[in-house]
Amino acid sequence: MANGPRLIVVEPNGARRDVVISAFPFRIGRQAGNELTLRDSRVSRHQAQIVSLGGKLVLEDSGSSHGTFVNGARIERHELKPSDRIDFGVSDSYQLTYIGEGATIEELVERIEAPAPDAAGTRELHHLGVLLEVARTLGSGLSLEDVLAVVLDAAISVTRTEKGVLLLKNAAGEMEPLVARNAQRGILRPEEVPVSQGVVRRVVNSRRELIVGEQSSSAGSSETLRDSSIARLELHTVVAIPIDKLPVIEALDVTIAARQTELLGILYLDSRAASSTFTALDREVLRSLAREAATVVENARLFSAARAKARLDHEIEIASGIQQRLLPKKLPALPSVAVAGSTLACHSVGGDCFDVIELGGGRHGFFVGDVSGKGISAALLATLLQGIFFTTASTDIPLPNVFARVNKYLCERSGDDRYATVFYGVLDEAGHFEYVNAGHVPPMILRRSGEIEALGSGNLPVGMFDEAEFSSASAKLEPGDFLVIYTDGVSEAANVHSELFEEHRLRAVLAEFTGKNVEEIAEAIRRGIKAFTAGAPQSDDITILAVQYKGQAKGAPAGIPS
Repeated sequence: MANGPRLIVVEPNGARRDVVISAFPFRIGRQAGNELTLRDSRVSRHQAQIVSLGGKLVLEDSGSSHGTFVNGARIERHELKPSDRIDFGVSDSYQLTYIGEGATIEELVERIEAPAPDAAGTRELHHLGVLLEVARTLGSGLSLEDVLAVVLDAAISVTRTEKGVLLLKNAAGEMEPLVARNAQRGILRPEEVPVSQGVVRRVVNSRRELIVGEQSSSAGSSETLRDSSIARLELHTVVAIPIDKLPVIEALDVTIAARQTELLGILYLDSRAASSTFTALDREVLRSLAREAATVVENARLFSAARAKARLDHEIEIASGIQQRLLPKKLPALPSVAVAGSTLACHSVGGDCFDVIELGGGRHGFFVGDVSGKGISAALLATLLQGIFFTTASTDIPLPNVFARVNKYLCERSGDDRYATVFYGVLDEAGHFEYVNAGHVPPMILRRSGEIEALGSGNLPVGMFDEAEFSSASAKLEPGDFLVIYTDGVSEAANVHSELFEEHRLRAVLAEFTGKNVEEIAEAIRRGIKAFTAGAPQSDDITILAVQYKGQAKGAPAGIPS
Protein backbone atom coordinates (compact mmCIF):
# COMPACT_ATOMS: atom_id res chain seq x y z
CA MET A 1 0.00 0.00 0.00
CA ALA A 2 1.40 3.40 -1.02
CA ASN A 3 2.32 5.87 1.73
CA GLY A 4 0.81 9.34 1.87
CA PRO A 5 -2.58 10.66 0.73
CA ARG A 6 -3.80 9.29 -2.55
CA LEU A 7 -6.69 8.95 -4.92
CA ILE A 8 -8.45 5.86 -6.20
CA VAL A 9 -9.06 6.58 -9.89
CA VAL A 10 -11.91 4.66 -11.52
CA GLU A 11 -11.68 5.00 -15.29
CA PRO A 12 -14.72 5.01 -17.64
CA ASN A 13 -14.08 1.36 -18.55
CA GLY A 14 -14.10 0.38 -14.88
CA ALA A 15 -10.35 -0.02 -14.47
CA ARG A 16 -9.00 1.15 -11.10
CA ARG A 17 -5.64 2.52 -10.08
CA ASP A 18 -4.01 4.25 -7.13
CA VAL A 19 -2.44 7.68 -7.60
CA VAL A 20 -0.27 9.12 -4.86
CA ILE A 21 -0.70 12.86 -4.22
CA SER A 22 3.01 13.52 -4.16
CA ALA A 23 3.36 17.16 -5.26
CA PHE A 24 1.51 20.42 -4.71
CA PRO A 25 -0.34 21.88 -6.37
CA PHE A 26 -1.58 18.50 -7.62
CA ARG A 27 -3.17 19.45 -10.95
CA ILE A 28 -6.00 17.46 -12.50
CA GLY A 29 -7.20 17.85 -16.09
CA ARG A 30 -7.14 16.74 -19.71
CA GLN A 31 -3.87 18.36 -20.71
CA ALA A 32 -0.69 16.32 -20.65
CA GLY A 33 1.68 17.53 -17.93
CA ASN A 34 -0.92 17.60 -15.17
CA GLU A 35 -0.11 15.43 -12.17
CA LEU A 36 -3.27 13.48 -13.02
CA THR A 37 -4.22 13.42 -16.70
CA LEU A 38 -7.82 12.47 -17.48
CA ARG A 39 -8.25 11.44 -21.10
CA ASP A 40 -11.76 12.69 -21.68
CA SER A 41 -12.37 15.55 -24.11
CA ARG A 42 -15.26 16.76 -21.94
CA VAL A 43 -12.94 17.35 -18.99
CA SER A 44 -11.25 20.77 -19.03
CA ARG A 45 -7.53 21.05 -19.74
CA HIS A 46 -7.06 22.45 -16.22
CA GLN A 47 -10.05 21.02 -14.36
CA ALA A 48 -9.05 21.28 -10.71
CA GLN A 49 -6.13 21.14 -8.32
CA ILE A 50 -5.37 19.90 -4.82
CA VAL A 51 -3.37 22.24 -2.59
CA SER A 52 -2.01 21.85 0.94
CA LEU A 53 -3.17 24.50 3.39
CA GLY A 54 -2.16 24.25 7.03
CA GLY A 55 -1.60 20.51 6.79
CA LYS A 56 -5.01 19.93 5.20
CA LEU A 57 -5.70 19.08 1.57
CA VAL A 58 -8.12 21.35 -0.27
CA LEU A 59 -9.65 20.65 -3.69
CA GLU A 60 -10.12 23.77 -5.85
CA ASP A 61 -11.99 24.03 -9.14
CA SER A 62 -9.87 25.74 -11.83
CA GLY A 63 -12.71 27.42 -13.70
CA SER A 64 -13.71 24.21 -15.48
CA SER A 65 -16.45 24.02 -18.13
CA HIS A 66 -18.73 21.50 -16.41
CA GLY A 67 -17.69 22.01 -12.81
CA THR A 68 -16.06 19.88 -10.13
CA PHE A 69 -18.31 17.89 -7.78
CA VAL A 70 -17.65 16.28 -4.39
CA ASN A 71 -20.22 13.77 -3.15
CA GLY A 72 -22.68 15.08 -5.77
CA ALA A 73 -22.38 18.78 -4.85
CA ARG A 74 -20.62 21.32 -7.06
CA ILE A 75 -17.74 23.02 -5.28
CA GLU A 76 -15.33 25.88 -5.73
CA ARG A 77 -13.14 24.92 -2.74
CA HIS A 78 -13.53 21.87 -0.53
CA GLU A 79 -11.46 20.42 2.30
CA LEU A 80 -10.97 16.77 1.40
CA LYS A 81 -11.95 14.02 3.80
CA PRO A 82 -11.40 10.28 3.41
CA SER A 83 -13.96 8.59 1.15
CA ASP A 84 -14.89 11.86 -0.61
CA ARG A 85 -16.04 10.98 -4.13
CA ILE A 86 -15.03 13.43 -6.87
CA ASP A 87 -16.47 13.71 -10.38
CA PHE A 88 -16.50 16.33 -13.12
CA GLY A 89 -20.07 17.01 -14.16
CA VAL A 90 -20.25 14.58 -17.09
CA SER A 91 -21.63 11.07 -17.18
CA ASP A 92 -19.59 7.94 -17.84
CA SER A 93 -16.34 9.73 -17.08
CA TYR A 94 -13.63 9.42 -14.44
CA GLN A 95 -14.51 9.13 -10.76
CA LEU A 96 -12.02 9.75 -7.98
CA THR A 97 -12.14 8.69 -4.36
CA TYR A 98 -9.89 10.50 -1.90
CA ILE A 99 -8.02 8.18 0.48
CA GLY A 100 -6.16 9.61 3.48
CA GLU A 101 -2.95 8.35 5.00
CA GLY A 102 -4.38 4.87 5.61
CA ALA A 103 -6.87 2.67 3.82
CA THR A 104 -10.53 3.01 4.80
CA ILE A 105 -12.77 0.05 5.64
CA GLU A 106 -14.64 0.67 2.36
CA GLU A 107 -11.39 0.46 0.37
CA LEU A 108 -10.38 -2.77 2.11
CA VAL A 109 -13.80 -4.32 1.41
CA GLU A 110 -13.58 -3.30 -2.25
CA ARG A 111 -10.12 -4.85 -2.56
CA ILE A 112 -11.28 -8.07 -0.91
CA GLU A 113 -14.26 -8.23 -3.27
CA ALA A 114 -12.10 -7.54 -6.35
CA PRO A 115 -11.08 -10.73 -8.24
CA ALA A 116 -7.50 -11.90 -8.01
CA PRO A 117 -5.38 -10.84 -11.00
CA ASP A 118 -4.92 -14.40 -12.24
CA ALA A 119 -8.46 -15.63 -11.62
CA ALA A 120 -10.05 -17.53 -14.50
CA GLY A 121 -11.41 -15.14 -17.12
CA THR A 122 -9.98 -12.05 -15.44
CA ARG A 123 -7.18 -11.66 -17.99
CA GLU A 124 -9.68 -11.71 -20.85
CA LEU A 125 -11.85 -9.11 -19.10
CA HIS A 126 -8.77 -7.01 -18.38
CA HIS A 127 -7.71 -7.10 -22.03
CA LEU A 128 -11.22 -6.24 -23.14
CA GLY A 129 -11.21 -3.24 -20.80
CA VAL A 130 -7.86 -2.15 -22.20
CA LEU A 131 -9.15 -2.26 -25.78
CA LEU A 132 -12.36 -0.47 -24.84
CA GLU A 133 -10.37 2.34 -23.24
CA VAL A 134 -8.25 2.71 -26.36
CA ALA A 135 -11.32 2.62 -28.62
CA ARG A 136 -12.98 5.31 -26.52
CA THR A 137 -9.87 7.48 -26.64
CA LEU A 138 -9.70 7.29 -30.44
CA GLY A 139 -12.91 9.29 -30.67
CA SER A 140 -12.04 11.77 -27.94
CA GLY A 141 -10.41 14.41 -30.14
CA LEU A 142 -7.17 14.37 -28.14
CA SER A 143 -3.81 15.17 -29.70
CA LEU A 144 -1.70 12.55 -31.46
CA GLU A 145 0.70 12.28 -28.50
CA ASP A 146 -2.13 11.90 -25.99
CA VAL A 147 -3.85 9.13 -27.95
CA LEU A 148 -0.58 7.29 -28.50
CA ALA A 149 0.12 7.60 -24.77
CA VAL A 150 -3.14 5.72 -24.09
CA VAL A 151 -2.11 3.01 -26.58
CA LEU A 152 1.27 2.76 -24.87
CA ASP A 153 -0.30 2.59 -21.40
CA ALA A 154 -2.53 -0.23 -22.63
CA ALA A 155 0.43 -2.16 -24.06
CA ILE A 156 2.36 -1.81 -20.79
CA SER A 157 -0.69 -3.05 -18.90
CA VAL A 158 -1.08 -6.09 -21.16
CA THR A 159 2.59 -7.07 -20.99
CA ARG A 160 3.14 -6.01 -17.34
CA THR A 161 6.40 -4.40 -18.36
CA GLU A 162 8.09 -1.50 -16.59
CA LYS A 163 8.14 1.06 -19.38
CA GLY A 164 7.35 1.58 -23.02
CA VAL A 165 8.37 3.79 -25.91
CA LEU A 166 6.52 4.45 -29.14
CA LEU A 167 8.98 5.13 -31.94
CA LEU A 168 7.94 6.66 -35.27
CA LYS A 169 9.90 6.82 -38.50
CA ASN A 170 11.08 10.35 -39.23
CA ALA A 171 11.78 12.03 -42.58
CA ALA A 172 15.28 10.53 -42.62
CA GLY A 173 13.87 7.01 -42.24
CA GLU A 174 15.17 6.64 -38.68
CA MET A 175 13.12 5.43 -35.71
CA GLU A 176 12.61 8.40 -33.41
CA PRO A 177 11.00 8.11 -29.93
CA LEU A 178 7.81 10.15 -29.70
CA VAL A 179 6.05 9.03 -26.49
CA ALA A 180 7.43 7.23 -23.44
CA ARG A 181 5.55 6.02 -20.34
CA ASN A 182 6.16 3.95 -17.24
CA ALA A 183 3.96 1.32 -15.59
CA GLN A 184 2.45 3.98 -13.30
CA ARG A 185 1.26 5.90 -16.39
CA GLY A 186 3.85 8.53 -15.73
CA ILE A 187 5.31 10.62 -18.54
CA LEU A 188 8.95 9.96 -19.42
CA ARG A 189 11.21 12.02 -21.64
CA PRO A 190 11.37 9.87 -24.82
CA GLU A 191 14.92 10.88 -25.71
CA GLU A 192 16.16 9.85 -22.27
CA VAL A 193 14.62 6.35 -22.20
CA PRO A 194 17.21 3.68 -23.14
CA VAL A 195 16.04 1.35 -25.91
CA SER A 196 17.69 -1.80 -27.23
CA GLN A 197 18.86 -0.70 -30.66
CA GLY A 198 19.58 -4.30 -31.60
CA VAL A 199 15.93 -5.20 -31.10
CA VAL A 200 14.79 -2.11 -33.01
CA ARG A 201 17.07 -2.96 -35.96
CA ARG A 202 15.85 -6.55 -36.01
CA VAL A 203 12.19 -5.53 -36.11
CA VAL A 204 12.89 -2.90 -38.80
CA ASN A 205 14.70 -5.46 -40.96
CA SER A 206 12.34 -8.39 -40.41
CA ARG A 207 9.08 -6.40 -40.12
CA ARG A 208 8.00 -9.04 -37.60
CA GLU A 209 7.12 -8.78 -33.92
CA LEU A 210 9.69 -9.77 -31.31
CA ILE A 211 8.41 -10.88 -27.88
CA VAL A 212 11.10 -12.42 -25.71
CA GLY A 213 11.71 -13.13 -22.05
CA GLU A 214 13.29 -15.66 -19.77
CA GLN A 215 10.20 -17.83 -20.00
CA SER A 216 9.33 -16.93 -23.60
CA SER A 217 9.32 -19.55 -26.27
CA SER A 218 9.65 -17.13 -29.17
CA ALA A 219 11.98 -18.30 -31.88
CA GLY A 220 15.35 -16.68 -31.49
CA SER A 221 14.54 -15.33 -28.02
CA SER A 222 17.67 -16.76 -26.41
CA GLU A 223 19.80 -15.24 -29.13
CA THR A 224 18.03 -11.92 -28.73
CA LEU A 225 18.59 -11.91 -24.99
CA ARG A 226 22.31 -12.19 -25.61
CA ASP A 227 22.18 -8.93 -27.59
CA SER A 228 24.82 -6.57 -26.19
CA SER A 229 22.39 -3.68 -25.68
CA ILE A 230 19.98 -5.94 -23.77
CA ALA A 231 22.78 -7.19 -21.57
CA ARG A 232 24.02 -3.66 -20.93
CA LEU A 233 20.52 -2.53 -19.98
CA GLU A 234 20.03 -5.64 -17.78
CA LEU A 235 16.72 -6.43 -19.44
CA HIS A 236 14.86 -9.72 -18.94
CA THR A 237 11.76 -8.92 -21.01
CA VAL A 238 11.60 -7.14 -24.35
CA VAL A 239 8.54 -6.66 -26.54
CA ALA A 240 8.72 -4.95 -29.95
CA ILE A 241 5.75 -4.82 -32.32
CA PRO A 242 6.03 -3.24 -35.78
CA ILE A 243 3.48 -0.54 -36.54
CA ASP A 244 2.63 -1.03 -40.19
CA LYS A 245 0.54 1.22 -42.36
CA LEU A 246 -2.70 -0.55 -43.14
CA PRO A 247 -2.35 -2.64 -46.34
CA VAL A 248 -3.59 -1.16 -49.60
CA ILE A 249 -5.35 -3.34 -52.14
CA GLU A 250 -4.93 -2.37 -55.78
CA ALA A 251 -6.85 -3.56 -58.82
CA LEU A 252 -4.76 -3.72 -61.99
CA ASP A 253 -7.20 -4.60 -64.80
CA VAL A 254 -8.43 -7.99 -63.55
CA THR A 255 -5.54 -8.66 -61.17
CA ILE A 256 -5.87 -7.85 -57.48
CA ALA A 257 -2.54 -7.07 -55.82
CA ALA A 258 -1.62 -6.12 -52.27
CA ARG A 259 0.92 -3.32 -52.10
CA GLN A 260 3.83 -3.69 -49.66
CA THR A 261 2.90 -1.88 -46.47
CA GLU A 262 4.99 0.94 -45.02
CA LEU A 263 6.62 0.63 -41.60
CA LEU A 264 5.44 3.63 -39.60
CA GLY A 265 7.08 2.84 -36.27
CA ILE A 266 7.62 0.36 -33.43
CA LEU A 267 5.77 -0.26 -30.18
CA TYR A 268 8.64 -1.06 -27.79
CA LEU A 269 8.34 -2.27 -24.18
CA ASP A 270 10.86 -3.74 -21.77
CA SER A 271 11.39 -4.70 -18.15
CA ARG A 272 14.22 -5.78 -15.89
CA ALA A 273 11.86 -8.28 -14.31
CA ALA A 274 11.27 -11.70 -15.80
CA SER A 275 7.94 -12.08 -17.58
CA SER A 276 5.43 -14.87 -17.59
CA THR A 277 4.71 -16.62 -20.85
CA PHE A 278 2.89 -14.42 -23.33
CA THR A 279 -0.33 -16.07 -24.43
CA ALA A 280 -1.90 -16.00 -27.89
CA LEU A 281 -4.45 -13.54 -26.49
CA ASP A 282 -1.67 -11.24 -25.25
CA ARG A 283 -0.10 -11.25 -28.70
CA GLU A 284 -3.39 -10.58 -30.45
CA VAL A 285 -4.18 -7.66 -28.16
CA LEU A 286 -0.70 -6.22 -28.80
CA ARG A 287 -1.22 -6.54 -32.55
CA SER A 288 -4.58 -4.79 -32.19
CA LEU A 289 -2.90 -1.97 -30.28
CA ALA A 290 -0.27 -1.67 -33.01
CA ARG A 291 -3.02 -1.46 -35.63
CA GLU A 292 -4.78 1.25 -33.63
CA ALA A 293 -1.50 3.17 -33.36
CA ALA A 294 -1.06 2.85 -37.14
CA THR A 295 -4.56 4.22 -37.68
CA VAL A 296 -3.92 7.16 -35.37
CA VAL A 297 -0.56 7.99 -36.99
CA GLU A 298 -1.90 7.69 -40.53
CA ASN A 299 -4.95 9.82 -39.74
CA ALA A 300 -2.67 12.44 -38.19
CA ARG A 301 -0.51 12.40 -41.31
CA LEU A 302 -3.53 12.79 -43.58
CA PHE A 303 -4.89 15.60 -41.41
CA SER A 304 -1.51 17.33 -41.41
CA ALA A 305 -1.22 16.95 -45.19
CA ALA A 306 -4.74 18.32 -45.65
CA ARG A 307 -3.96 21.31 -43.44
CA ALA A 308 -0.69 21.93 -45.28
CA LYS A 309 -2.50 21.79 -48.62
CA ALA A 310 -5.21 24.14 -47.38
CA ARG A 311 -2.54 26.53 -46.12
CA LEU A 312 -0.69 26.35 -49.45
CA ASP A 313 -3.94 26.85 -51.38
CA HIS A 314 -4.67 29.92 -49.27
CA GLU A 315 -1.20 31.33 -49.89
CA ILE A 316 -1.52 30.66 -53.63
CA GLU A 317 -4.91 32.37 -53.61
CA ILE A 318 -3.32 35.43 -52.00
CA ALA A 319 -0.45 35.35 -54.51
CA SER A 320 -2.94 35.08 -57.38
CA GLY A 321 -4.84 38.08 -56.07
CA ILE A 322 -1.65 40.11 -55.78
CA GLN A 323 -0.59 39.10 -59.29
CA GLN A 324 -3.97 40.11 -60.72
CA ARG A 325 -3.82 43.49 -58.95
CA LEU A 326 -0.43 44.18 -60.53
CA LEU A 327 -1.94 44.03 -64.02
CA PRO A 328 -2.99 47.40 -65.48
CA LYS A 329 -6.34 48.44 -64.02
CA LYS A 330 -7.17 50.71 -66.96
CA LEU A 331 -6.00 50.34 -70.54
CA PRO A 332 -5.78 53.26 -72.98
CA ALA A 333 -8.87 54.04 -75.05
CA LEU A 334 -7.74 57.22 -76.80
CA PRO A 335 -8.51 58.81 -80.16
CA SER A 336 -5.20 57.50 -81.48
CA VAL A 337 -4.90 54.09 -79.79
CA ALA A 338 -6.98 51.49 -77.97
CA VAL A 339 -5.73 48.47 -76.02
CA ALA A 340 -7.23 45.20 -74.72
CA GLY A 341 -5.29 42.72 -72.61
CA SER A 342 -5.91 39.47 -70.74
CA THR A 343 -3.96 36.65 -69.15
CA LEU A 344 -5.17 33.19 -68.22
CA ALA A 345 -2.83 31.25 -65.94
CA CYS A 346 -2.37 27.52 -66.46
CA HIS A 347 -2.35 27.10 -62.66
CA SER A 348 -3.62 29.41 -59.91
CA VAL A 349 -0.67 31.69 -60.56
CA GLY A 350 1.26 32.09 -63.79
CA GLY A 351 4.56 33.12 -65.32
CA ASP A 352 3.08 35.56 -67.88
CA CYS A 353 2.76 39.30 -67.36
CA PHE A 354 1.87 42.36 -69.40
CA ASP A 355 1.72 46.09 -68.89
CA VAL A 356 1.05 49.35 -70.67
CA ILE A 357 3.35 52.24 -69.80
CA GLU A 358 2.39 55.85 -70.52
CA LEU A 359 5.49 57.79 -71.53
CA GLY A 360 4.06 61.25 -72.27
CA GLY A 361 3.64 63.11 -75.52
CA GLY A 362 1.02 60.62 -76.66
CA ARG A 363 3.53 57.78 -76.55
CA HIS A 364 2.80 54.39 -74.94
CA GLY A 365 4.97 51.36 -74.22
CA PHE A 366 3.54 47.84 -74.58
CA PHE A 367 5.20 45.07 -72.57
CA VAL A 368 4.59 41.29 -72.54
CA GLY A 369 6.82 38.86 -70.64
CA ASP A 370 6.87 35.08 -70.35
CA VAL A 371 9.01 33.50 -67.62
CA SER A 372 10.34 29.98 -68.16
CA GLY A 373 8.59 27.31 -66.12
CA LYS A 374 5.23 27.30 -64.38
CA GLY A 375 3.73 27.59 -60.94
CA ILE A 376 4.76 29.65 -57.93
CA SER A 377 8.45 30.10 -58.77
CA ALA A 378 7.59 31.36 -62.26
CA ALA A 379 4.91 33.65 -60.84
CA LEU A 380 7.34 35.20 -58.38
CA LEU A 381 9.86 35.92 -61.13
CA ALA A 382 7.08 37.26 -63.40
CA THR A 383 6.04 39.69 -60.66
CA LEU A 384 9.66 40.77 -60.24
CA LEU A 385 10.10 41.13 -64.01
CA GLN A 386 6.97 43.25 -64.40
CA GLY A 387 8.01 45.57 -61.58
CA ILE A 388 11.59 46.09 -62.71
CA PHE A 389 10.56 46.52 -66.35
CA PHE A 390 7.90 49.11 -65.54
CA THR A 391 10.35 51.03 -63.35
CA THR A 392 13.16 50.94 -65.92
CA ALA A 393 11.03 51.63 -69.01
CA SER A 394 9.31 54.57 -67.30
CA THR A 395 12.66 56.42 -67.35
CA ASP A 396 12.21 56.57 -71.15
CA ILE A 397 15.82 55.70 -71.97
CA PRO A 398 16.69 53.99 -75.29
CA LEU A 399 15.07 50.57 -75.59
CA PRO A 400 18.33 48.56 -75.85
CA ASN A 401 19.44 50.19 -72.59
CA VAL A 402 16.15 49.24 -70.90
CA PHE A 403 16.73 45.59 -71.82
CA ALA A 404 20.39 45.68 -70.81
CA ARG A 405 19.50 46.92 -67.32
CA VAL A 406 16.65 44.46 -66.86
CA ASN A 407 18.84 41.60 -68.10
CA LYS A 408 21.64 42.48 -65.68
CA TYR A 409 19.20 42.72 -62.77
CA LEU A 410 17.68 39.30 -63.50
CA CYS A 411 21.05 37.61 -64.07
CA GLU A 412 22.19 38.78 -60.63
CA ARG A 413 19.02 37.72 -58.80
CA SER A 414 17.55 34.66 -60.50
CA GLY A 415 18.86 31.12 -60.92
CA ASP A 416 20.78 29.91 -63.92
CA ASP A 417 17.74 27.99 -65.16
CA ARG A 418 15.41 30.98 -64.99
CA TYR A 419 14.98 33.43 -67.83
CA ALA A 420 12.18 35.28 -69.59
CA THR A 421 11.22 36.10 -73.13
CA VAL A 422 10.10 39.73 -73.44
CA PHE A 423 8.57 41.89 -76.12
CA TYR A 424 8.44 45.64 -75.59
CA GLY A 425 7.65 48.38 -78.05
CA VAL A 426 6.84 52.11 -77.98
CA LEU A 427 4.15 53.57 -80.24
CA ASP A 428 3.81 57.29 -80.87
CA GLU A 429 0.82 59.21 -82.18
CA ALA A 430 2.19 59.20 -85.73
CA GLY A 431 2.26 55.37 -85.82
CA HIS A 432 6.02 54.95 -85.44
CA PHE A 433 6.64 51.75 -83.46
CA GLU A 434 10.10 50.91 -82.08
CA TYR A 435 10.46 47.55 -80.40
CA VAL A 436 12.83 44.95 -78.96
CA ASN A 437 11.96 41.26 -79.20
CA ALA A 438 14.05 39.32 -76.66
CA GLY A 439 13.48 35.68 -77.66
CA HIS A 440 9.69 36.13 -77.67
CA VAL A 441 7.21 34.59 -80.08
CA PRO A 442 6.73 37.04 -82.99
CA PRO A 443 3.83 39.48 -82.49
CA MET A 444 1.53 39.95 -85.47
CA ILE A 445 0.50 43.14 -87.26
CA LEU A 446 -2.84 42.80 -89.03
CA ARG A 447 -2.89 45.51 -91.66
CA ARG A 448 -6.09 47.20 -92.70
CA SER A 449 -5.44 45.70 -96.12
CA GLY A 450 -5.54 42.16 -94.60
CA GLU A 451 -1.79 41.64 -94.84
CA ILE A 452 -0.18 39.99 -91.81
CA GLU A 453 3.40 40.75 -90.68
CA ALA A 454 5.43 39.08 -87.92
CA LEU A 455 7.87 41.01 -85.72
CA GLY A 456 10.65 38.48 -85.26
CA SER A 457 13.42 38.25 -82.71
CA GLY A 458 17.12 38.89 -83.06
CA ASN A 459 17.91 38.94 -79.32
CA LEU A 460 18.39 36.46 -76.49
CA PRO A 461 15.88 36.22 -73.63
CA VAL A 462 16.60 38.35 -70.54
CA GLY A 463 18.17 36.72 -67.50
CA MET A 464 20.20 34.23 -69.53
CA PHE A 465 23.61 35.92 -70.04
CA ASP A 466 24.62 39.07 -68.21
CA GLU A 467 26.82 40.25 -71.10
CA ALA A 468 24.04 39.89 -73.71
CA GLU A 469 23.47 42.87 -76.03
CA PHE A 470 20.11 43.96 -77.39
CA SER A 471 19.10 45.79 -80.54
CA SER A 472 15.82 47.41 -81.52
CA ALA A 473 13.84 47.39 -84.75
CA SER A 474 10.95 49.50 -86.01
CA ALA A 475 7.71 49.27 -87.91
CA LYS A 476 5.13 51.76 -89.16
CA LEU A 477 1.51 51.32 -88.21
CA GLU A 478 -1.18 52.82 -90.38
CA PRO A 479 -4.62 53.86 -89.20
CA GLY A 480 -6.81 50.78 -88.82
CA ASP A 481 -3.88 48.40 -88.19
CA PHE A 482 -3.93 45.96 -85.27
CA LEU A 483 -0.89 44.78 -83.29
CA VAL A 484 -1.30 41.45 -81.44
CA ILE A 485 1.36 40.59 -78.82
CA TYR A 486 0.95 37.15 -77.22
CA THR A 487 2.83 34.44 -75.35
CA ASP A 488 3.66 30.93 -76.50
CA GLY A 489 0.67 29.64 -74.53
CA VAL A 490 -1.30 30.68 -77.63
CA SER A 491 0.87 29.03 -80.30
CA GLU A 492 1.53 25.94 -78.14
CA ALA A 493 -2.06 25.34 -77.02
CA ALA A 494 -2.65 21.60 -77.58
CA ASN A 495 -5.75 19.60 -78.45
CA VAL A 496 -6.62 16.08 -77.29
CA HIS A 497 -4.42 14.66 -80.08
CA SER A 498 -1.39 16.64 -78.80
CA GLU A 499 -1.44 18.83 -81.92
CA LEU A 500 -0.36 22.45 -81.37
CA PHE A 501 -2.28 25.59 -82.36
CA GLU A 502 0.90 27.07 -83.86
CA GLU A 503 1.44 30.32 -85.70
CA HIS A 504 -0.30 29.32 -88.93
CA ARG A 505 -3.64 28.82 -87.13
CA LEU A 506 -3.26 32.21 -85.44
CA ARG A 507 -2.65 33.73 -88.85
CA ALA A 508 -5.82 32.04 -90.09
CA VAL A 509 -7.86 33.54 -87.23
CA LEU A 510 -6.46 37.00 -88.03
CA ALA A 511 -7.05 36.58 -91.76
CA GLU A 512 -10.73 35.78 -91.13
CA PHE A 513 -11.22 38.62 -88.66
CA THR A 514 -13.90 41.15 -89.70
CA GLY A 515 -14.37 43.02 -86.44
CA LYS A 516 -13.77 46.68 -85.72
CA ASN A 517 -12.04 46.95 -82.32
CA VAL A 518 -9.41 45.42 -80.03
CA GLU A 519 -11.90 43.63 -77.79
CA GLU A 520 -13.27 41.78 -80.80
CA ILE A 521 -9.87 40.70 -82.13
CA ALA A 522 -8.75 39.46 -78.70
CA GLU A 523 -12.00 37.52 -78.30
CA ALA A 524 -11.64 36.05 -81.81
CA ILE A 525 -8.22 34.63 -80.86
CA ARG A 526 -9.56 33.18 -77.60
CA ARG A 527 -12.49 31.57 -79.44
CA GLY A 528 -10.11 30.12 -82.02
CA ILE A 529 -7.95 28.53 -79.30
CA LYS A 530 -11.00 27.17 -77.47
CA ALA A 531 -12.45 25.63 -80.63
CA PHE A 532 -9.10 24.01 -81.48
CA THR A 533 -8.32 22.57 -78.02
CA ALA A 534 -11.91 21.28 -77.70
CA GLY A 535 -11.79 20.69 -73.94
CA ALA A 536 -8.17 19.55 -73.66
CA PRO A 537 -6.53 20.81 -70.44
CA GLN A 538 -4.62 24.08 -70.68
CA SER A 539 -0.88 23.37 -70.74
CA ASP A 540 0.59 26.88 -70.46
CA ASP A 541 -0.29 30.43 -69.50
CA ILE A 542 -2.11 32.35 -72.24
CA THR A 543 -1.62 36.12 -72.52
CA ILE A 544 -2.91 38.38 -75.29
CA LEU A 545 -2.27 42.14 -75.61
CA ALA A 546 -4.07 43.65 -78.60
CA VAL A 547 -3.38 47.21 -79.79
CA GLN A 548 -5.41 49.15 -82.35
CA TYR A 549 -3.77 52.17 -84.00
CA LYS A 550 -6.46 54.65 -85.10
CA GLY A 551 -4.31 57.41 -86.50
CA GLN A 552 -3.01 60.72 -85.31
CA ALA A 553 -5.74 62.70 -83.55
CA LYS A 554 -6.60 66.02 -85.26
CA GLY A 555 -9.89 66.81 -83.61
CA ALA A 556 -11.74 64.18 -85.63
CA PRO A 557 -14.12 61.75 -83.88
CA ALA A 558 -12.50 58.59 -82.56
CA GLY A 559 -12.78 55.54 -84.76
CA ILE A 560 -11.22 53.83 -87.72
CA PRO A 561 -10.99 56.18 -90.68
CA SER A 562 -13.09 55.13 -93.60
